[in-house]
Amino acid sequence: MHRVVRAACKRLGIMHVGRRRVRDLVDFIEDRAITAVIDVGANVGQFGESLRKAGFRGRIISVEPGKAEFQALLRKAQADGNWEALHCGLGAHAGRAVLHVSQLSVFNSLLDLSAAARLHDERMAVDHTEEIVVRTLDEIAAPLTGNILLKIDTQGYEREVLEGGRPCLTRMAGILLELPIVHTYEGEWTFQDGIRYMSELGFVPAQIQPVGFHTADKVSAVEFDCLFRPRSEIDGPQASRDNKASTGNNR
Repeated sequence: MHRVVRAACKRLGIMHVGRRRVRDLVDFIEDRAITAVIDVGANVGQFGESLRKAGFRGRIISVEPGKAEFQALLRKAQADGNWEALHCGLGAHAGRAVLHVSQLSVFNSLLDLSAAARLHDERMAVDHTEEIVVRTLDEIAAPLTGNILLKIDTQGYEREVLEGGRPCLTRMAGILLELPIVHTYEGEWTFQDGIRYMSELGFVPAQIQPVGFHTADKVSAVEFDCLFRPRSEIDGPQASRDNKASTGNNR
């Protein structure tokens, strides 16, 4: 019986621990009354579509540098009415860069592939490169008001995106990042680096979910979706002191 229930829950995208449903990103969005989402590394708009299917009706700003991917994204955004698509990448500074376009476009990155990449998925191999415009997160977020969720899926380039948005990060109600276990891009940070960096910014993990299991080890995740929230008084007096200290260090 338990096996049947678990299978049904899996088909519906619901996870249970005992009799309690595990809280997910949709719950977080509703709890924090999110009114706008910045979707960095949107590809063809999968994340935006999932938000709409879940019932989110707020503003979405999706950022995608790939030419073909942006055209598919743009069609979805234009049909929506409250969804804006920007054809660019984000980084620590505005300028131009070279995007490595993989055989499977979800692996597109501004970083070079590592030796471990082919072991994970042969479709990570680079098909061609494209020169792209790079803007900063701070510029993109400037016009937004209300409670904002920031999602970054840039295949190893997450830290650079955050560096270009330091002035606006205190306005974020939540930040969703992919943090790697298997390092498929040269120079990308480690899982531990990401947790430490976010802690220094005053954020702590709220939810962690596995993403992309390894083709050579099908029960081990390649990376994790980590949803962060601002550190608060509920984390205890030591956390509050650490938060004040990190805020002071980041000024």
